[in-house]
Amino acid sequence: MKCEYALIANEDRIVLKGETKLLRGNSVGVQCNHLTLQSIKMYLEFFIIILCVSTVYTKNGTVSLIIQNNSSHIELSTPQKPVGCLCGVFLSGQFKKGTKEQPTGNPALLHEHPDSFPCNLLGNKLCTSKCLDVIVKHLPNSPAILCAAMDRDCLKERAYLFIKNCKDEWINTNLSAGREYCCKDGVPYKCP
Repeated sequence: MKCEYALIANEDRIVLKGETKLLRGNSVGVQCNHLTLQSIKMYLEFFIIILCVSTVYTKNGTVSLIIQNNSSHIELSTPQKPVGCLCGVFLSGQFKKGTKEQPTGNPALLHEHPDSFPCNLLGNKLCTSKCLDVIVKHLPNSPAILCAAMDRDCLKERAYLFIKNCKDEWINTNLSAGREYCCKDGVPYKCP
């Protein structure tokens, strides 16, 4: 007989599915079609203990305890938390222009803004605006800053602003400083 039991507490759900058995000691077994009040109480106590312990370790994550066909395993998953406003400057060699593909490697510059914005187009524009406020202050020194921050040389590459707002995914703003950068060994030089 197939069974499924679920316990939900503090927005966490623990599910038992399948041919469910609870084994205690060497020979005591309880199958789902012969549940007694005592065995249900043991299930609930067991679930509450797992829930309390796992919530501490997963920071309010979800725990699923699945016992099937005399074997069991515990699945832990943490809900994805929204990402705040992140600003990343990537060079043109790190992404394909005109695509939604994520840039490769780490951004040359990264700034995390303390404010959070709505998870929509307006929130993305507000995040972009805050990023620009920070970047504009450093534009005069941008060649020295970018070249020092990069872990590679570059030749005639442009710097583009990407943002993350809510999702853990870079969004290309298509905004560029309008100049090309050339770096060798962490030092800027005039592009040929």
